[in-house]
Amino acid sequence: MKFDDSINGLLIICLGGAVIFLAQQLPTLQFIDYGPGFMPTLIGILLVICGLSVLAKRIALNEGKVSTWLRIDSDQSLSRALLPIGFVIIAILFYIFTVNVLGFLITMPVTLFSLLFYFNRRPGRDIAIAVIGSVAFHSFFYQLMSVQLPWGLLTPFAGVLTW
Repeated sequence: MKFDDSINGLLIICLGGAVIFLAQQLPTLQFIDYGPGFMPTLIGILLVICGLSVLAKRIALNEGKVSTWLRIDSDQSLSRALLPIGFVIIAILFYIFTVNVLGFLITMPVTLFSLLFYFNRRPGRDIAIAVIGSVAFHSFFYQLMSVQLPWGLLTPFAGVLTW
């Protein structure tokens, strides 16, 4: 299943605009230059830039008029086309409902590996990306941004795992 890139670009731009708008509604802190809306605003800006690049690529290729808004390959049924979307939603729900119990450093690599393996099917590389990416996310948000990530099962080792 493939949506036309002009639709994808517009959806990404709208999502980024909504994130920026909602992030600006968050309260500001009195003694800190950036507040809770700082990171969502950056993500929204990046989404808008990505959406614009998708649109620019579509325009630069000059593919002409949009023949179909949605295209499903002839060898693919609609249920099979929607399966990846369902898998992503299940992975997000798994993360949401287990992160407080298992902790970030357990839940994130499992979720990231399952998504990477589902779409790439390269287990060695997917495990490495999941573990390294999770540690990098944890270091960035916990150490640099001072975001309290849940420790879950690793709570007894929180002092040891803080680097």
